[in-house]
Amino acid sequence: MHMFDIDKLTIMVPGAVREILKTLHDAGYEAYIVGGCVRDAILGLEPKDWDITTSALPEQVKSLFSNTVDTGIQHGTVMVIKYGIGYEVTTYRIDGDYKDGRHPENVTFTRSLAEDLKRRDFTINAFAYSPEKGVVDMFDGLEDLDNRLIRCVGDPNARFSEDALRIMRAVRFSAQLSFKIETVTLAAIGRHVQNLSNVSMERIRVEFEKTLLSDHPEKAGQYASLGMGRFIVPDEALVKKCFDDEIADCYHKISGTDEEKKVLRLAAFFHNLTAEETKRALKLMKYDNRTIKLVSGIIQFKDKNVEAEKSAVKKALHKQGEELFALVLRYRELILNIPADEIRTILKQIMDAEEPYEISHLAVSGTDLIEAGIPKGELVGETLNMLLNQVIDNPDLNHREVLLGLIAKQRG
Repeated sequence: MHMFDIDKLTIMVPGAVREILKTLHDAGYEAYIVGGCVRDAILGLEPKDWDITTSALPEQVKSLFSNTVDTGIQHGTVMVIKYGIGYEVTTYRIDGDYKDGRHPENVTFTRSLAEDLKRRDFTINAFAYSPEKGVVDMFDGLEDLDNRLIRCVGDPNARFSEDALRIMRAVRFSAQLSFKIETVTLAAIGRHVQNLSNVSMERIRVEFEKTLLSDHPEKAGQYASLGMGRFIVPDEALVKKCFDDEIADCYHKISGTDEEKKVLRLAAFFHNLTAEETKRALKLMKYDNRTIKLVSGIIQFKDKNVEAEKSAVKKALHKQGEELFALVLRYRELILNIPADEIRTILKQIMDAEEPYEISHLAVSGTDLIEAGIPKGELVGETLNMLLNQVIDNPDLNHREVLLGLIAKQRG
């Protein structure tokens, strides 16, 4: 007995999407929600996007709605704006040859839903649904949902030849849904790994990151076992150190916002690298400067103990910054099993009392020092750092007159 009965499946479609479907339907066109939103709704998950496919041509879609944007009209996609939200409406299409192993050279519009669905990657992404027709499942996707399988639509060699990124998407869906990759599909992945050389690093990174942020981040190890590791971290010397099964078993311990999870799980991924190697890997992966700074910072400071006393905590705060310091504490706690409660208590005391730990917290500025007779140049910075070290040890010194007095005394 199957878990999903196609005749009884009803999907709660948002009002705006229903209106779009009805407008197209009333004008004599077929229209369905399609792909991942149908899959997620069947599984009881909340769809992130609601994509619509229709027999109407792009110009016909535009004529039916007052607010549209040509987001990908050459591929048949028009965005319909309803109540301030955009919904992509795409004409049924047949893809031309994929000469670059990533994008079709051209597309041909069709009146056949079946032709449109059979160009899609996996059976669980090839569903269509309308309130009138219910779920359309032409490739036994419901059975694959039932058996928790990722399986290509039709010949996996053809699907992966068309778009090499699909081999990474197979692993990503496996991680997000906790599904296995079907045997024939899995075998085909190995035959098409080299085609990832046709895919941009940015697209590869997105798939890898989605896997790392999933509920089963340890499945990122499949990228290495299937030969994809060198495309994720394109440096043979570094990639071998990154896919560490022992560390991967700890990924799931890291929770929080997507941004926190991303930074901390990336740090775990690069756990065996030095800070400089981590910077190099992240640059090769085309990460932004902020991510590079935080992840390499975690690697740099993860093994450095901070004594549980105010002066040491403030010096670490000064060196690392508040955001990085908190991330390092969390990483040490979750991955290295080093308790951080005592440090956090001290940190709260410092923050609550607004005790200084940055040069900007000093009661004097560089201008004050110059007016007090310190020559412009490096000596101003050195003097500010000297004052900060004294104030970190004794916050009561942080008054303008006291600090200027210290300078005067030092200058003799």
